[in-house]
Amino acid sequence: MGVTDFLWAIPVFGLLIFIHELGHFAVAKSFGIRVHEFALGFGPVLAGFEAGETRYNLRAVPLGGFVRMAGMEDGDLDDPRGFNRKPVLARALVIFAGPVMNFVLAALLYAALLFFIGVDVSDSTRLGEIMKSCDTVIAGQTVTRPCPAYTAGLRAGDEVTSINGTPVRAWQEIQDVVSKSQGKTLAFVVKRGQETVEVRSEAVFEAGRWMVGIRPSTRREPLGTALVQGVSWTYNTSAMWLQGFVGMIMGRVPAELSGPVGITRTIAETASHGLDMLVLLSAFLSINLGLFNLLPIPALDGSRLVFLGVESVRGRKLDPARENVIHFVGFLILIGLMLVITYSEVRKLL
Repeated sequence: MGVTDFLWAIPVFGLLIFIHELGHFAVAKSFGIRVHEFALGFGPVLAGFEAGETRYNLRAVPLGGFVRMAGMEDGDLDDPRGFNRKPVLARALVIFAGPVMNFVLAALLYAALLFFIGVDVSDSTRLGEIMKSCDTVIAGQTVTRPCPAYTAGLRAGDEVTSINGTPVRAWQEIQDVVSKSQGKTLAFVVKRGQETVEVRSEAVFEAGRWMVGIRPSTRREPLGTALVQGVSWTYNTSAMWLQGFVGMIMGRVPAELSGPVGITRTIAETASHGLDMLVLLSAFLSINLGLFNLLPIPALDGSRLVFLGVESVRGRKLDPARENVIHFVGFLILIGLMLVITYSEVRKLL
């Protein structure tokens, strides 16, 4: 990983936060709600401008964002265009729009990946890319050197028929043989045009696995298919997230929480493996952000939806001052949890 890989965290975080807040902002505007501020980040203002009745600000702490609407704070409850003056359904749609936009972004990222880049063809043994450089750990230090497959002479387009005499018919079978090689020399028999060629390559240990530096061929999907599959992938990823979350709550799976440091490192590691992997991770993070915000935790969108549901059942509004206190306490708890996780992640790196 290089410095530029870590810098990818800035546009990834920025895009996820911007899209989320844009959902709140756009739906609020569509209902005629006055928006005082659209902000990316918290804390002191670094830069901003005013357009119409809204101030657009970039703030110093890039750990979220907010849309400050009239009628949501003490002293601003009498504005006729305030959030609090709108029907329950309108307010619920404004709150729900943020997470929904994260799901929309994920579906579009998946679709863009399928349409512009393509996905691995798992039922083929044709090589799509021969990686030129690999990071290898030697004597406890990471050394970058040419990948074994590149040095050995494997080429993009080669169709692997066997490795060390074992026939292979799918990409997973190639991965299985290489991962079990323990660094031993591998004899690849490949079809290259009209020829059958044997190429011998060693395997190196990188990112916790044995590899030779090859990637499968890819297939790009038509736009319509890509959009449909983008929605399908978003749904399936969301379902897996929910299953994992329920399993964590029930104690069936260990709790794995990542803070800004851990996520930034994951983005950097993923970026070092190519744009396609970074797009996949960005979609996954967008889904995570959307689902996490729907949890009924004070200060998150989910808790605001719960309060609106209670108001709908009671038939009268809750005390906005008390509700704001609850959200503020929840916000402090979330910030505290984030600081604890960040401290733990930094300690692991030192």
